[in-house]
Amino acid sequence: MKGANVLLGPGLNVHRIARGGRNAEYISGESPYLGQRLAPAFVRGVQSQNVLAVMKHFIGNSQETNRFDSNSIINRRTFWEVYYPPFVAAVDAGVAAAMCSYNFVNGKQACDNPDILLSDLKGQMGFEGWVMSDWWALRNFSAHAGCDQEMPGTANPGQKAQFSDKKLATLADSKVDNMVGRMLRMMMRNGLFDRPHCTPPHCDKQLYEVQASSPEHKALSRELATKSVVLLKNQGQILPLGPSIKRIALLGSACDAAHDLHHLFSSWDQGDYYVLGGSGRVVGVDAVSIRAGLHSHCSTRGCEVIVSVTDDVSLAMEAASGADVAILCSGATTTEGKDRDSLSVDQQSFMVLASRAISIPIVSLTIAPGSVLMPWANDVEAALLIFLAGDYTGLAFADVLFGVTNPAAKLPVTIPKFESDTIAPCKESDCHYSEGLHAGFPAFEGKDVTFPFGHGLSYSSFDYKLLALTNRTPAGAPSICDDAVMCITVRITNTGSFSGGEVPQLYMGFPRGIGEPPRVLRGLVATKPMEPSFSEDVTFPLRRRDLQIFSEASDQWLFTDGRFDLYIGSSSRDVRLNAAFAMCNGFASLDVGRD
Repeated sequence: MKGANVLLGPGLNVHRIARGGRNAEYISGESPYLGQRLAPAFVRGVQSQNVLAVMKHFIGNSQETNRFDSNSIINRRTFWEVYYPPFVAAVDAGVAAAMCSYNFVNGKQACDNPDILLSDLKGQMGFEGWVMSDWWALRNFSAHAGCDQEMPGTANPGQKAQFSDKKLATLADSKVDNMVGRMLRMMMRNGLFDRPHCTPPHCDKQLYEVQASSPEHKALSRELATKSVVLLKNQGQILPLGPSIKRIALLGSACDAAHDLHHLFSSWDQGDYYVLGGSGRVVGVDAVSIRAGLHSHCSTRGCEVIVSVTDDVSLAMEAASGADVAILCSGATTTEGKDRDSLSVDQQSFMVLASRAISIPIVSLTIAPGSVLMPWANDVEAALLIFLAGDYTGLAFADVLFGVTNPAAKLPVTIPKFESDTIAPCKESDCHYSEGLHAGFPAFEGKDVTFPFGHGLSYSSFDYKLLALTNRTPAGAPSICDDAVMCITVRITNTGSFSGGEVPQLYMGFPRGIGEPPRVLRGLVATKPMEPSFSEDVTFPLRRRDLQIFSEASDQWLFTDGRFDLYIGSSSRDVRLNAAFAMCNGFASLDVGRD
């Protein structure tokens, strides 16, 4: 409809740096498995619409600090077990293109690095698409290193074009055929010649004048925003707000955050509480603030909203006097080109002081671009969080606050207790990934956190029951188990009084002594909404790759012998069921002995 036939996404980098400026773009969160599960659906969904997906940023692009010159030093085991899996999954799903990143990798610029582009990406991963550079990322003529396209392909006074006619003419015809053939293959495979919307360069009308938004798109945007609200805390089941709540004190500047289009369009890297800054932003026109969202609901429910949208604690206390509940709002922003200064929200002092000073029940609402600190969490009865959610932010919060929607979302990142427990952006030229496999949520193992990876509550409660743990496919087993080494089936029962869904998660511990984190994510399933007392059986298949480690000595995946522990629950730390099995010479057994 808009004429564009390439989408510069998905962003797949695993969150290593909690303050990373582009973490909001990266769907893997703190787990390679999460990215591995989400990437194929993204790729197939985009490309089903005759639009080519571009996975990025390949690879080691964990921070914005010194992003053009930093050198990510990563060993091969860490590459294959932590940072490559989401990209491998996108390749297996048929992703059309990969974008190489600005940074250096083990001493070579990522777009001029045959080790990662030719050997790993096009070699071992079997990638059939083409590699494009990030904008002005090339330092050299990198065709022989595996880069197929220079973007944006035009020179400027500060940057010469590397893929010039003169340099391209030095390539053998077979090399040019390979580079162009990779692009044509993906264009033909995904129907770009079958359904052309316009012919370049005559696409300005479609790109800049066609209104692509529709009522259906807007309804879906609101649904997705609402489903993304995470219920972090609900002490005493204060939520959802019922008909007895007549007066609501809405407190803090973030409750009525501006969406200033003039300011946003003054620079490409401006963001706010509704959209990140940078090249990946999509700026909506009619962002609904939390204040507007609550007013919309209260206008039909008969509740009154008393507003103090400053960060003055005295005014907040005055507004809260006589109210039935207080809602405190906070937020943080992020942008491409720099990492966040800290994990604190912009209103941290206000949130801490107001939550201690106000005596009525308090609900905190936080708009986050990734991990944030929430030092007020122990001083409020309930807490909700939403990641940058666009136009329907305020309505999404209100839908969950009033129980129109029962939350089921889970955190893709950790909410740490202390910023010092996270990996800070590297300021040196050489950035050693010395934590190895213990990146993402495993970095917090053994540390106290405010809310762990995978956490997210519901207005319902759920019971977990282990139904089956088998190393063979029994009659009647789900087809998902057909190629599994082990298959685990769990019954989830809604034991609450609300209709709702759960997202049970499977974590696995490898045998001890081989350098793996104590737990890694190996399964997640979103149940359908269930009425009270109803159940749904979910199945977690464990396939060969799930049980293997990458050997640097042999440069291949290998099984390891020993005991594998399984942890099934509602988050990485809310474990409801335990089980175990053993591996010996590549075969699974339920006869579990000692390590």
